Amino acid sequence: MEDKITRLKSELEKYQTKLAEMQKNWAATKSGSRYGDEYLETQIKVYESFIFETKVEIAKLKRLK
Repeated sequence: MEDKITRLKSELEKYQTKLAEMQKNWAATKSGSRYGDEYLETQIKVYESFIFETKVEIAKLKRLK
């Protein structure tokens, strides 16, 4: 179980890094094409969901320990 928590924490860190990068890119291209904005907004929402779900899973596993 500890291995799974460690793996999830690693995934969480990757998701958070990627989300920060996408948010930075979105801010930089905000005045650019509408398609680019919509695509990045969607990707940001997806990564926010990944982060939330991963945090929930980590919390569940910690409670079970």
